[in-house]
Formats: sequence, structure tokens, C-alpha cells
Amino acid sequence: MKAPKLFRFAAVLTVGALALSACSAGGEDVADDGGVAPLTIHANTATTYQPNFNPFAPTALQGTKGMLYEPLMIATPMATGETTPWLAESLEFNEDGTEATFVLREGVTWSDGEAFDAEDVAFTFNLMRDNPAANAGAFDIAAAEAVDENTAVVKFNKSMFAFQAALANTIVVPEHVFSEVDPVEFTNDNPVVTGPFVLDQFGQQLYTLKTNESYWNADEVEVEQVRYPASSDQTFNSSLQAGEFDWSGGFVANIEKIYIEKDPEHRAYWYPGDGLVNLLVNTQSAPFDDVALREAISMAIDRDQLSEVAMQGYTPAAHPTGLPLPAYESVMSDEYADVEFEFDADDANTLLDEAGYAMGSDGVRTTPAGEKMSYSLQIPSSYVDWVTISSLLQEQLAEVGIVLEPQGVSFEAWLEARNSGNYQMTIASVAMGLTPYTLFRSMMSSEYKTGAGESVVSNYNRYYDDEADALLTAFASTVDPAAQQEALDGLEQIMVEQLPVIPMLQSPNWFQYNTERWEGFPTAEDPYALGAPFQFPDNLLVVTNLTPAK
Repeated sequence: MKAPKLFRFAAVLTVGALALSACSAGGEDVADDGGVAPLTIHANTATTYQPNFNPFAPTALQGTKGMLYEPLMIATPMATGETTPWLAESLEFNEDGTEATFVLREGVTWSDGEAFDAEDVAFTFNLMRDNPAANAGAFDIAAAEAVDENTAVVKFNKSMFAFQAALANTIVVPEHVFSEVDPVEFTNDNPVVTGPFVLDQFGQQLYTLKTNESYWNADEVEVEQVRYPASSDQTFNSSLQAGEFDWSGGFVANIEKIYIEKDPEHRAYWYPGDGLVNLLVNTQSAPFDDVALREAISMAIDRDQLSEVAMQGYTPAAHPTGLPLPAYESVMSDEYADVEFEFDADDANTLLDEAGYAMGSDGVRTTPAGEKMSYSLQIPSSYVDWVTISSLLQEQLAEVGIVLEPQGVSFEAWLEARNSGNYQMTIASVAMGLTPYTLFRSMMSSEYKTGAGESVVSNYNRYYDDEADALLTAFASTVDPAAQQEALDGLEQIMVEQLPVIPMLQSPNWFQYNTERWEGFPTAEDPYALGAPFQFPDNLLVVTNLTPAK
């Protein structure tokens, strides 16, 4: 099929964000006790810590998921369609996907010496069923039971084929601890875990983890201590500049000067896409229900300028399919592999003329209904990058006769407007999720449909389309990779041709690393995981891949 005119074909598609290769360190940096150096991590900005190692709590400290509590299996979007056995050796569905059987690894124990078994798995799923706040995946669980010591069966009220990755990543907690507490309010300051580490010391400015002596996978973990020092935005940058962090994840202005130039042999960063930053219009309201208008607006956006000015070039323009790269390269339709967005204000003006959006003598267009094309653009005033993007969009769309009036509002006001559809234009991000199905569902599924003015929990652009729904259903109704890819091809075509959202930029997975003490971090050349230290379960893959620098 011929590519639509809002795109041009590129000889080579540039994917991912800037990356620099890491080099080996000059020698092994040992700790004071003669062992290997600790692994020092910046995973979030916090000036003080309060103890909370409950994996169900939204305020759980970094490392709780991954370093302490483990998933049944590991699924990362960097290996779409694949799962790595972990606490469970396998996950099998029944014929209609309403029943999942986990066969567990033998010989795993909790850090207090109690055996890990299928009773813990069944307990965890039933806990999530009975406590929606603990059920982050919103799994429609009917019941779970232990068939024998190493086999757990979970029954659902609908097919779960499309949620295999999320099920695989389910954290398991010990029944003998969590059955005695409120599973959400429990702060769990003495965590009993199966993971590679246990809590060592806790303080308001620093907490440390140490080797779990009974860890089932101990041969694969060479890190002996993990340190999480507290830091403000200012101290993060100064500590990063001083080389105090081995592994970090945060925005760094002028990273080449602040970070890389101090030690280019060992310091690097990699910012792969982990979602999208989109321009949203309410597709249920005129004139934005007109795909020709959405196409013209998209064509009038200079995404390279948005990237360079608002994001310092750290993250590239979005791909027209909406697929974050490089994670979802493997499911990219062949038809769109070499397509990228085209910026062409002249062609956008021509398209608007042909679609009946007349240019006025004042340089402002009117809709076919005779309404001036002047729209508010709400964004949270605290989102500095979005504030910059909105100013650039105002200039760019003025070139095609569309007036934007950026409005900085509180985060709460923006959230309410986005969720209720009470906006003309806005900016919003969407996470890529564990599978492309999750991503497309969040932007196109009619299951989120509500009445006009009523809040939605996803699909904030309110794009409802029978073909998109049919393709999402087709993906979710099978485990056949070929049939799922056929559904994804159709969903990608809808993204390209119908623009349910107007993708602008990839949102970056912030990740900096220093190989002076530890090697083996993921890179653009070896993208085995997302690198941000707050990324679960990828953080578990990374820590089991690290080796002391030689």
C-alpha cells in the first residue's frame, strides 16, 4: 500500500536516543572489607526516606520490586513476546485463556528460611483479587489455588492471552507474613523476600541492601551490596558529576558537559523510548473528528525542533506507528519500517485549503462551520519541557492559520480536564506498557468509552472505532504469534492513517551508567533490558548481568 502523503520514506530509520559505548575500567575497585565495591544507585529524587518495602504500596522504596521481591517470570518490552523463567519455570494457559498454570522452580526459600511454594502464589493472586489497590494489573481474578507444592492455578473471568507478560511479572509475597497484615497499608520494614538481596541498614539519608545468603540464583549475582543514597535535584547532579553513582536514572541538562566529559572512558547514557508524548485532540468533537485536520496539524509540527529545543536532543521524534523504539522494532509492520513523520507547512496549508478550512485575511483559518480556529492548549505549568513544547507548537501552527493559546494550569486541573475530555488541545504522555497491545489499547479501545464529560481511565483522546476494537479483540483472543502480528499490523495502519493521537516525541527511559566499578549495563548495542534503575523487572535483569570492572 502506498504511504500516505504526511510521511516521507527515510533511507535509514534512526531509532532510540543517543548512546555512548562503555569501556572497561582500569582496575577493580574494592570495598573497605576487601570485597567488590558496592553498587550505588540513584533511582529517584528524595531528600529523606521513610521505611516502606511493601511491593503493593505506591510509596514503596526503590529496589523493593526486583532487588527484594521477584516476579514469577520476567517479561521486558525489550524482548517482546518472550518471558524468562524465574520463580516459575513455566506459564501455560488453557484453551480459552481463562486459566493460567504456573509450575514453580524447586528449592526456593524465603529469606527467613520458610519454603517458597504454590500456596504463596495462590495467596498472592487471591490477595490481589480481594484488594483492588494491590491489583496494579487490574487482573479479573476469579480464584487461585495450589494444586501441589510446585503448581499453582489461577482462574480468571475473561481470556488473559493478551496479558501474559503482565501475569509473568506478578510479584509474589510470603503468605506467612502478609496474611497477618493489611496488605496495602503494611510498611514492611523488615522484608522477608526471595530476591538477591535483603535489607541491610536503613536511615533517612541512605538505605543499603546486602546479599541474600539463601538466594536460589546466587551464582548469577556478583553484586554484594546496593546503596540508595537520598538526593535532591541539585545533589543528584553534583554526585553524578563526581562519579559517585554507578547507575542512575534522571534528567540531566547538558549531560555531555556535566557528566560524560569528566570521564568519557567509563561514563555513558542510553535513552531508549519507553512511551510517547502526544498532542491530544478530542476526536469526538468537531472539528477534530476530521482526520484531514489531524493530518494537517501533524504535518505542521516540526518534531526535530521540539526534540532539540525542549528535550536537548535526548529523545527523537515519535514513529508514525506510535511504536516506541527500539523496543518494538520486532513488531513493526514491514510497510512502515522506513517511514517517518514529514514536516511541511506548505503541504499542510494546501491540505487545509482542500478540506475547507478557509484562511482569513487576519491569517487565521475558519472551520467549514464558520468558527475561528483558535484553541486553548492546557499543560501542567510545572512540566517545563511541555511548557517549551507548547510555545513551539504555538509558533508552528500559526504558520498554517491555527491559533494556539497555551495555558499553564495545576497538575490536578490538567488531569481533570484530560480525563473528562474538557479540553480543546492538550499534551499527554502514554507508557508503552509490556506489549504493543497494551499501548494501542490505551489509545484506541472503546472499552474505556463513557458519556460526554464523564471521566475515562485511558484513551483520553476518545477515539472509538469498530475496526480498532476488532483488531484489539483479535490480538487478545489468541496466543498465535502470526495472528497477533496480523492484528498489530492493522492497528499500526490505523495509527498512521487515522491519527487517533498525534504522536510528537518518544518519551525517554532515563539511564546513565558508570563502568569504572561495574560492567554489563544494557546499551544500544546490547539492549537486553531497559536501563533505568527504577524499571521493574528490568532492574533484576541488569543486576544479575553486572560484573566487577577489570
